[in-house]
Amino acid sequence: MSLTLKIDARPPRSKLVIEKSSFDDEKSRHRKNVEQHHFNHMVELFIPGCAELPPSIQVEFDRSDDYYLIKDVPLTELINKDFVENFIKKGSLYMLSHNTHIDKHNAYAVLPTGQLILSVHKDTYEELGLVGQPSQFNRKVKRKFVVVIDLTQDIFVPGKKNYERVKQGLQRTELKADFLLSWKPEGTRQLAGSILSHFQSSYKCERHSQVQQTTRHTELLLPVVNSTELEESEEGEWCTAREWYEWLGAVSCGISCNEAPEHYISRYCCPDPNEMTAAAVRHSMTGFIPPGKVWTLQEAVRSYMRENKSPSPWAALTVHGFVDSPVSWARREHGFHHGGENLYTFLIFRDSTYWLFQAVGTNDICP
Repeated sequence: MSLTLKIDARPPRSKLVIEKSSFDDEKSRHRKNVEQHHFNHMVELFIPGCAELPPSIQVEFDRSDDYYLIKDVPLTELINKDFVENFIKKGSLYMLSHNTHIDKHNAYAVLPTGQLILSVHKDTYEELGLVGQPSQFNRKVKRKFVVVIDLTQDIFVPGKKNYERVKQGLQRTELKADFLLSWKPEGTRQLAGSILSHFQSSYKCERHSQVQQTTRHTELLLPVVNSTELEESEEGEWCTAREWYEWLGAVSCGISCNEAPEHYISRYCCPDPNEMTAAAVRHSMTGFIPPGKVWTLQEAVRSYMRENKSPSPWAALTVHGFVDSPVSWARREHGFHHGGENLYTFLIFRDSTYWLFQAVGTNDICP
């Protein structure tokens, strides 16, 4: 008896959206892109022409922005009236279930806009008894469903029909999870740490800080790009946006792009035309990173690039989302598929123009 095993050797597909704009353009959507990408795992900055990270940018990386891991939290806690009134309605709350694989487990998130997202399997969905939609990733077999609960609705209060139905469904299923949490209170009357006090009496809580790492490069080849052109020129005077993005990915992965292709290690080399830079620095931060932190870093990089003394032709800021987040941008459903791609890069030029690269997985809706 023979057994034939068919292996799909094709590389996983992904979607890449590239746009060119200016930070000074009133219609620029750079801020919207940052603010609506709620759950960020890593921020990576690459600046050529610098041996060290500029102090004005380093200070923004170093600013304290702790996050918390709350263990074994029942989802009924998230609809508690006091919790909704004191934290969801009085600040920007980011919560993401931890160690839940979106393609295998139930996964949950609370968005800063006040929605509770439940990505659950069919049996859990049926037991919940709530209205949802089949996941866009398996509409034919309907193995998974997405339920969205707006916690900020005026009618979502104890005693009201909708609230009691949700409460009963969550109690019946006994859903619970570990949650990563970050909260930014409105104004200055409350401290961000006050949310920890809310959980400490009943749940095990851990405080965490983002982890930073710096990599320095010397004698590195850079692709030549033209800030006004995404495509190549007829005379081959600059590289395309896609070629540059592929090169950045190789550098981020630690692949040497200076040498001729080596058959046993890598067949990749820096695209032509290119130029040599004496030094470059790559600095990363990992953890649970709210969009507000990304925004301050982006503004610091923009300010640095506007300085006449900046030796850098451009700077690249890449933000990686959690691969198992139920959403990518805003409330767009996200799936893992082959790799869980969920990231964006700003290529920032001195003249305030930028290229924005947004990458998502095969089945995700383009942002």
